[in-house]
Amino acid sequence: MNVNGKTNVLGLLGDPVEHTMSPLIHNTLSDSLGMNNIYIPLQTKADGLEAAVKGAYALNILGLNVTVPHKYHVMQYLSELDDGAKAIGAVNTLVRTETGYKGYNTDMMGLSRELDSYHIQLEGRQVIILGAGGAAKAVAYLCMYRRAGRIYILNRTVDKAEKLAEDMNGFFGRDTITAMSLSDYRNLPKERYIVFQATSIGLQPDADKVIIEDTDFYSLVETGIDLIYNPFETRFMKLCRESGASAYNGLKMLLYQGVIAYELWNHIQVPEDIADQVYRKLKKKTRKNIVLIGFMGSGKTTIGKALQETLQYQFLDTDTYIEEQTGQTIANIFAEKGEAYFRNLETKVLTDLQETVSHTIISTGGGMPLREENAELLSMLGEVIYLNIDAGEVRKRLAEDTDRPLLQSKNREEKVRDMLAYRAPFYRRCSDLVIDVAGKSVKDITDEIQHVMK
Repeated sequence: MNVNGKTNVLGLLGDPVEHTMSPLIHNTLSDSLGMNNIYIPLQTKADGLEAAVKGAYALNILGLNVTVPHKYHVMQYLSELDDGAKAIGAVNTLVRTETGYKGYNTDMMGLSRELDSYHIQLEGRQVIILGAGGAAKAVAYLCMYRRAGRIYILNRTVDKAEKLAEDMNGFFGRDTITAMSLSDYRNLPKERYIVFQATSIGLQPDADKVIIEDTDFYSLVETGIDLIYNPFETRFMKLCRESGASAYNGLKMLLYQGVIAYELWNHIQVPEDIADQVYRKLKKKTRKNIVLIGFMGSGKTTIGKALQETLQYQFLDTDTYIEEQTGQTIANIFAEKGEAYFRNLETKVLTDLQETVSHTIISTGGGMPLREENAELLSMLGEVIYLNIDAGEVRKRLAEDTDRPLLQSKNREEKVRDMLAYRAPFYRRCSDLVIDVAGKSVKDITDEIQHVMK
């Protein structure tokens, strides 16, 4: 963007701020909407918070986000508070007014829009909230505001859950929330619930942890919403899905809390297609998948397994995945049902992986990027790396390979040359990075990928 004297400055107050996704959200919105704004993280220590807020106002900073550990303490330095922020007792967005900054809590509003995007209705529904911290308070406020039925807050420390229930019941003037010990979930009425996982348990790098292990609990879940988004699929979400329930993470909440803040600062409505563009970038960033594409013989599997070992990621080969799912080899699928049928299977695999796979090296079939819908799905799945190889190198590497259906030809070299010429533009179209592999060792290639990915 062109920064000039008319550029509006937006920022984030927090400590730490190194890993924040907020610049991606807000700078993408500014670029997409043609707004002359720039968003920057501003590391702020607790003892400098008052000076930071007053200094930002004096410097004509248009608006600020606030993250840990300042969401509560920042309220004393504001000229006004939104009703939702008052009830929740935390602020994450400061909007400039004539007398100072007004504080809002867009986390709750962001969760509300996430639920709308998944067509989840709270009115009259039975709800369980796991946890009783700041995130749980925002969830409880939203559930009360949307007139959910009975709400149960389950927490290891019952006193904390009871205080939250008392605060919310008192604020809304109705006795809707019941506090319980986490271990008493067996005493819940045997119904199907909307369940919010509002603790930090299961957050990366402790992705194998979950607040309730017992699979019997998940038989009560109709829809599970985990406010965590890293990992993309938490263990809580997996257990929900294994019980037959729907499950979603908190990435759209992150998206929409940012979108709402941007709308408040700029007095605009962000179109949903622009919000969706930002969401795709967030998905790509948070999932941390690496997708390898390229012609047969380019080394996708070899490079993928080497990266798996180096990065401690999972590894998934889409051809192997299809064989496991169908119980047939790729050659047999081609022979019995044809290439078009196989390409449909590839599209289904990419669709299935969209909501589950993260921190994974994905090696794809050579023809997968040829379909337009596949190219789109690949780009949403992770960072797409094209391993580029020439026809002569393919001929050498596959000289003894007789199992590939598409290479069954009298003149294999001519067939490879023609296929490469046709496919190369498709590979480049959906790739984020192109690496020429000829003459390079596996280590050279993996080092190059890791250097660029940092």
